[in-house]
Amino acid sequence: MQRTLVVLSYSPWSERARWALDHHGLAYQRVGHTPFLGELKLRRLLGPHRRGKATVPVLIAGDEVFTSSFDIALYADREGAGEKLVPSERAAEIRAFAERADEAMAHGRVLLVSRLLESGPARDETLPRWVPGPLRTVLRPVTRFGTAWFGRKYSVDIDGIARHHAALHDALSGFRAALGGRDYLFGRFSWADIVLASVLQGIAPVENHYIRLGEATRKIWSHPDLAQEFADLVAYRDQLYARHRRSAPVARAS
Repeated sequence: MQRTLVVLSYSPWSERARWALDHHGLAYQRVGHTPFLGELKLRRLLGPHRRGKATVPVLIAGDEVFTSSFDIALYADREGAGEKLVPSERAAEIRAFAERADEAMAHGRVLLVSRLLESGPARDETLPRWVPGPLRTVLRPVTRFGTAWFGRKYSVDIDGIARHHAALHDALSGFRAALGGRDYLFGRFSWADIVLASVLQGIAPVENHYIRLGEATRKIWSHPDLAQEFADLVAYRDQLYARHRRSAPVARAS
């Protein structure tokens, strides 16, 4: 079966979808999405399947279209050969955990957008690879407009940064308690672990071997204070990657 996965190369949500498909050994063609510049292309691709905002990841598998990473994980569980990421007996718990994680990531998105608005070099790195280096600096007003547009698309309110930082801190404390020092949240590797790993990408990004980030981009994604305080969670995430993501392809912008 022909599968097409539309992703934003550095997005934690896209990484979740890739990980689910790779976990099950399901082949797919990856298509890169560029925020703002690629919006019309994404809307055309989704066509009648779009409900509300057009967002990635999107998986097109035959006649089926999946527009959330959780639904992509369920599809991978259904079609793949690996151990299920969302076992039926824990499905409600895992879904609830993923919803908590998405709330935390919404706070992280606010912090990221606020930093991206102020970092010309990081915005340069968001442009497609075919854009020449000298032109990237010239396009900074455009990329700043695009970043502001992205913030409006996701209803990002960059006021009260300290409040969002505190909310992310509290969420991490809750995740630490849920993990309880174990190797996995629910006894064995599951979708919940992939989701928590994606939250930590916005605190201390994984090595470029897994998700390639430019130097300026890595800087705005990093929060050394949180990474230090929650070093145990970062170590847990790194262990997950070492055990379950060794063959992961490097994510590159398309």
